Amino acid sequence: MKTSLKHLPEFKQKELGTIVQVVLENSSSKKTGMIILFGSHARGDWVEDRYVGEDGILYEYKSDFDLLVVTTTHEAAQRHAKWRRIEDKLRNHPGLRTLISLIVIDINTLNKELQRGRFFYRDIQKEGIVLYDAQFFELEKAKELSPELRWEEANIHFDKWFNSANEFLETTFFEISKQRFPKAAFELHQATERFFMTNLLVYTNYKPKSHDLKKLYPQVISQDPAFMTIFPRNTEWEKENFILLKKAYIDSRYNMDEFHITGEQLEWLAERVTRLKELTEKSCQANIKRLEAQLNK
Repeated sequence: MKTSLKHLPEFKQKELGTIVQVVLENSSSKKTGMIILFGSHARGDWVEDRYVGEDGILYEYKSDFDLLVVTTTHEAAQRHAKWRRIEDKLRNHPGLRTLISLIVIDINTLNKELQRGRFFYRDIQKEGIVLYDAQFFELEKAKELSPELRWEEANIHFDKWFNSANEFLETTFFEISKQRFPKAAFELHQATERFFMTNLLVYTNYKPKSHDLKKLYPQVISQDPAFMTIFPRNTEWEKENFILLKKAYIDSRYNMDEFHITGEQLEWLAERVTRLKELTEKSCQANIKRLEAQLNK
């Protein structure tokens, strides 16, 4: 794997040094074996851009630092509360202006995924940059998947997850019509999450272990920047709506006394998720066609 960060501006190199320091200071040094930069900042095609959508609205998007932390044990990787605290420290650090997307996995699971040819991890091994290596272990060489298998898996993922997402979206409109707003919000969260998963699985064959829309959304945008127009957050009302959608996974079921969402907010969000559905189908089918074209080469 690569180790050079020379393609990045100096301030980004310093930010990554700070990130490594924070992670190591707040996790067990004996159980944190590697920290790997992957995604757009590793490839050199990160985005800090403004984009005018079809609606004429100006959208701003900045690529996150995508980081893979590899632990020595499964137990260390599963300490979710600890890793959330580390992410919070990174997001609130005064010396960091680039957002961080953190994935934690243990070495045994990672090597199994590489042996299976999971191309999300294969691409990390191929394109990633090692920021820290304690020399505790070695990565398996990734198995190459045939173009036929990649195409087949992309189709399977699309059929399963897109159809599931659409069912939740249909139920959302029924619940809105009955004015069961908390239930509608939960169904809409599930539809959104599943459309996000459809995109990530079709493009990367990887399903994040997260229900947090705030974390999933940047990963989807990194596959196709057109998705940045789905949830505009240019006004306080738009920001509040997205936060309510994010919270609906838990609060709409277990904190109903304090979870409040209006019919107007739900209708706006449902309209945005309907647009998400349309763009997910368009984007995923384009990627499936790209994979199909590789079969004839």
